[in-house]
Amino acid sequence: MLITPGNKKIKILFYILVFIFLSTISFFERTNIFGKKFFFQLKEIEISGYKKVDHVAMQRKLNSLIGQNLLLTKRRDIEDIINENKLISEYTVVKQYPNKISVKLKEVVLVAKFIKDKKRYFLADNNNLIPYEDHLTDQNLPNVYGKDAEYYFNDFQKLLKLNNFNLNIISSYYFFQINRWDIVTNNQKIIKFPSKGLTEAIRVVNKLLNNKNFSNYSVIDLRINNKIITQ
Repeated sequence: MLITPGNKKIKILFYILVFIFLSTISFFERTNIFGKKFFFQLKEIEISGYKKVDHVAMQRKLNSLIGQNLLLTKRRDIEDIINENKLISEYTVVKQYPNKISVKLKEVVLVAKFIKDKKRYFLADNNNLIPYEDHLTDQNLPNVYGKDAEYYFNDFQKLLKLNNFNLNIISSYYFFQINRWDIVTNNQKIIKFPSKGLTEAIRVVNKLLNNKNFSNYSVIDLRINNKIITQ
């Protein structure tokens, strides 16, 4: 086969390009320029916004990601570690190049104490049950009783707040399966709310508690529509 000068030049150029390509790959493999050892190596994960969270344990788990390429570090790996902790309601994860990740936490608010299956819990404002530990709060939180009460409590408490009911006077909440609540105040006054017309009942109770004529009654029962039963 006759090889022309033009074909020969093309062949030489092809071999040169192949050589450059193989040399480039070899260089990247040796220096690991896009790997974890050289390029955007993750050196620090900073956690902020914690008070109740065991940040030492969380930091230890997150530090297992140290040394990775920051570009290639998966957000999911960080989220999986954070989501293990029920004390966290929200969080943000920000990559700060060249070598840092910042994690900002927002913790749940503990709103009550709850017993389920003979175990003690805190009830959080997102309906999560947090295993009871003394150090998690120094507040005198109310007790909540009743099957499945944890799923309905926050809605009930929000309705009380919305109607300016003083939550600080409540020591205990009792939930009944017919979607009805009783509360016990700090001075042992029992208030029985109806299952329907709850907003109006709360307004009535507010007026009664501020009425001196009702101060001696230990029970205010509003379960029957348009009736106030006292004891």
